[in-house]
Amino acid sequence: MVSQIKYQQLFAQIQQATLANRTRSLFIFVGENEWLEQQTNTMINESLPDALFFSFEPKFSKFSDITYVHNKTYRQYLGTEQKHIIFAVNDTFNVDAFAALSGTLIAGGQCVLLLSKSQFKNSPFSQRLMTFCDKFEQIYRVEQSDKKLPLIQAYTPVVTESLDTNKSQLNFGCITKEQESAVDKIINVVNGHRDRPLVITADRGRGKSSAMAIAASEILKQGNKNIIITAPHPDAVNIFFKQLQVSLPEAIKTGRVIRYQNSEVQFLPLDLIIKQQPICHLLLVDEAAGIPLPILKSLSKNYHRQVFVSTIHGYEGAGRGFSGKFLKMLKESRPSGQHFHINEPIRWAINDPLEQFTFASLLLNSELPKAKYNAREAIQYQVLSSKDLVKNEVLLNQVFSLLVTAHYQTKPSDLKMLLDDPSISVIIQQQNKQILAVALLLAEGEVTSKLANKVKQSLRRLKGHFIPQSLLVHCGIEDAFNYRFQRVVRIAVHPEVQDQGLGTKLLNYCASDSKNRGFDFIGSSFGANQQLLSYWFRCQFNIARIGFSKDAASGEHSALVIKPLTEQAEPLSKQLKLQFFRDLHYYKSDEYKYLDTQLMSEIFAHADNLSIPSKQDLQALADFAQGNRVFSCCAPAIKRCLIGYLVVNTDEVQAERLGLAIALRKVIQQQSFAEICEEFQLTGKKAVLKLLQQFCTHLLNQLTPK
Repeated sequence: MVSQIKYQQLFAQIQQATLANRTRSLFIFVGENEWLEQQTNTMINESLPDALFFSFEPKFSKFSDITYVHNKTYRQYLGTEQKHIIFAVNDTFNVDAFAALSGTLIAGGQCVLLLSKSQFKNSPFSQRLMTFCDKFEQIYRVEQSDKKLPLIQAYTPVVTESLDTNKSQLNFGCITKEQESAVDKIINVVNGHRDRPLVITADRGRGKSSAMAIAASEILKQGNKNIIITAPHPDAVNIFFKQLQVSLPEAIKTGRVIRYQNSEVQFLPLDLIIKQQPICHLLLVDEAAGIPLPILKSLSKNYHRQVFVSTIHGYEGAGRGFSGKFLKMLKESRPSGQHFHINEPIRWAINDPLEQFTFASLLLNSELPKAKYNAREAIQYQVLSSKDLVKNEVLLNQVFSLLVTAHYQTKPSDLKMLLDDPSISVIIQQQNKQILAVALLLAEGEVTSKLANKVKQSLRRLKGHFIPQSLLVHCGIEDAFNYRFQRVVRIAVHPEVQDQGLGTKLLNYCASDSKNRGFDFIGSSFGANQQLLSYWFRCQFNIARIGFSKDAASGEHSALVIKPLTEQAEPLSKQLKLQFFRDLHYYKSDEYKYLDTQLMSEIFAHADNLSIPSKQDLQALADFAQGNRVFSCCAPAIKRCLIGYLVVNTDEVQAERLGLAIALRKVIQQQSFAEICEEFQLTGKKAVLKLLQQFCTHLLNQLTPK
């Protein structure tokens, strides 16, 4: 039996081959939990005593030599290097953690994935994962029924140019030419013109952190230089400081501070940098894709010499959003900046089997096909289930690649959800066999009254069912779970055919299809901004809720929008809209006090239950605009005039954007004059009042009959 075979000889044989080729191997074990535990105990005792062990359950923490990690701690190891990894899966497979940790494994290392038989049996995702084992060398599968371990063939080392040979020909002790170029570019950020940020991206194992450290050592040698490095977690910069000590051995290290003569480099957490804005000659940001976009924007605004370094292949969870949203914003605000991508790996060889397996099985290398749209030709729609996608690998790649381009938080776990969740459906929009757009929908609602009561009493949180849970818990809709909802989890239009109304057509089809399938509502939840909310309003969705706190990744308040599909749903939809705007009168100066002004303007533009301003209100508006009455006496009337006009038409008022923003902040959200001065960089209360008077003059002209 497999459990009786010595792993020591097996792993030694594999390691000999992988070290020679500078590659890594993967074993996938599938069996009953008791059998898997036996294999794990044997492996740790015989061959992998220093492994990094991931598991939901701390049953293996009894081994003193292994490092035990779980869901809440695995991100701390993204900047580390591991010789061996054991990844245990029982009922839940955290594929995001698996993708991330596999990228920390060095050449010659073994990764062991333990899949429980029950999880494997009930997971099309895991079953698909196993089909990739035979497509790559050094990827092995072992099932409990196997009588022996797989035969490990003898490998002939691949004849390639040695990295040691390359190293002797390069500056700074770099290992590859691309790493040398990265070091040069980082140094130029300090010595060149300011406001020319550098972005370095690569897949894992390309020497990004080491390049930063090598460059930092050269900058410190210039004298009188202060460098700050930051990252989502302090442990993410371990490789940086390790390499810095190698490159500058005479430097003195104290904690996460390294001093060399009159220069120093220190790690500071993100919150401290945002709050205190310490002065430095260079700001280094490692694992930048794992940092919320608002924080990245703040860093780019507050510092003139910056280097952002990150993985962009989906490991961090922000993934391609970093290379999309943030890089686009950075290019617009700092057009002289540079983006440099490192291709060649250092931690392992090119075409490493484990990397190829991970990219292929998790679709991290999926490429978006071309697309063209002809408005004169017909569009076709197709509703797909997870079974349809499992059977068609080409279609799965096309669908997932399009979903990835549309959302900055798409993760490998989204692929698992797509294949494993029976409540998921996918609707694709096609023309001439090309996918133009795709929508990912999740069926929610209709649970037992017993479960619904537990949700109400905060005893349970149901996986999925986001809309009915939010309506019950936040909006007090007692019978929310009596309705059937289709939640639009993602909607994506191919970048080459956007702004032609295709997204609206797809959303309308989703609503029609959901109605035909017996759903009462179609809805969605997303990070709210003026542009997105305006789009959903145009598609005849009503707002049900705006969240009180900002999303950690997007920095935006979440919006919940719904559209009734049946007569039974109409009264509830009207009730929710009325309730939202009634509550808004309180929240606008409390929970929504700092809501974006453009978003607040868009919300009030759809408050059709609010009254039109009276003649007395218009007179008060004129009195303040002309300086005849003080602001406090006229503020209530100004508020009614502003809201009344936004309901009718917001476009002309938007022309006075600064005045509108200040008016919203003061008369709607009731911020202090000091807060407004700080946000808009005004000199004091008089400056605010002057701009308010100018805006009220403009508003009065718009409200006065011609």
